[in-house]
Amino acid sequence: MTTAAHQSSTHPGTVNRTPHFAKYTKDVGTAEPSSQINFMIALKLRNTGWVTDSLEDVSNPKSKNYGQHLTKEEVEGMTRPTQEVFDKVINYLKSKGITGCQEGDNVKVTTTIDKTQKLFNTVIHKFSQPSGDQNDTIYKRVGTFTIPNELQQCVDIVVGF
Repeated sequence: MTTAAHQSSTHPGTVNRTPHFAKYTKDVGTAEPSSQINFMIALKLRNTGWVTDSLEDVSNPKSKNYGQHLTKEEVEGMTRPTQEVFDKVINYLKSKGITGCQEGDNVKVTTTIDKTQKLFNTVIHKFSQPSGDQNDTIYKRVGTFTIPNELQQCVDIVVGF
């Protein structure tokens, strides 16, 4: 997991950090299971050590590669998750009746609260602004969530609930 959440040392894949938004919103209770939710699954990048080595190499005046900076496309090509990883995640979601599509280095997911809660073994509540404006309703988890074993090697972080 990245800095946005951390894994429990006792149960791999379990994230147990309270979302920061909680102190700025009002919990209005358990979300309707049939409500639609959208979130992103950020996949683990490849070759992150290569990026560090390349940056040091092009920044070292003694290197033959000094000043030969990589393009954005070159870096993305070396670090982007493989199509196999995207397919694995999207097919796993599909097997659970969940729609996922590739968007950049992420998988964008559209599904119901019920399916999300089952997928990540979590509880999702409905939150609103303290003013009670229902137009500002958001859905967020309360407590922990667990990334399915089948996806733990692929997923870096889940954002949006």
